[in-house]
Amino acid sequence: MHEFRTIKNSRPRGAFTLIELLTVIAIIGILAAIIIPTVGGVRKAANETKSLSNLRQIALAMNIFADDNRDLFPAGYALIEGRESIWTTTLVPYIGLPGKIYTTKDNIFVSPLAVIEVREGSPAGAVIPATYSLHGLLSPDISGGDTRLPRRQVRRPSQVILVGEGSQRFPGNTYANATFGNPSAWRLRGTTQDLDALIPTDTDEDGIGGRLRYRGRSGAPVAFVDGHVRSIKKGSVTYGNLAADR
Repeated sequence: MHEFRTIKNSRPRGAFTLIELLTVIAIIGILAAIIIPTVGGVRKAANETKSLSNLRQIALAMNIFADDNRDLFPAGYALIEGRESIWTTTLVPYIGLPGKIYTTKDNIFVSPLAVIEVREGSPAGAVIPATYSLHGLLSPDISGGDTRLPRRQVRRPSQVILVGEGSQRFPGNTYANATFGNPSAWRLRGTTQDLDALIPTDTDEDGIGGRLRYRGRSGAPVAFVDGHVRSIKKGSVTYGNLAADR
């Protein structure tokens, strides 16, 4: 007759000590502190790249428009004989997304770096939201008369900013200002202003300051008259970037 015996495990059951648990928690906290800002930075860099891609397409469309319209870029805004026109709707035929362009998801006029949520537009009302702004001398409000400077008169097309990341208006009106800077401030032909001199206030000010927005990791994404794009650092905008006619 066999006798069965219960054999007990003499080894103690494994468990974490309080010190070990605190150590693991501390390590996780350190890793989170390192990874989370990195992920945020990568996302911001990706959005900046997308914004530059949008601006490249917009600058190309604006230059094609100028080819078809006596070397003039589209007006930022116009109200003539009761008929209203804004530059985004003017460019629709040149963009290639007429069926999707009124939604913010597919709207290249809305920057992924925008800080205020933008409402979708309406094809019926021809309203297309935008968070980019135009050069105030090349694409001004022409309601009181057409004062646009022709593209051929831009002396330094590789230096002059045509369109860029712009300031959004206050909540309740999430569109960008049509233009950055005061057009009269950039009509410096015949003056002695040094084009290499920095703009005194390249932030929010009306008048001489531009309304560019430095939301990207590398600064404000912009497109130049010749069509190339890059991010420009805050504090590096000069008169030469905006004085188009000299």
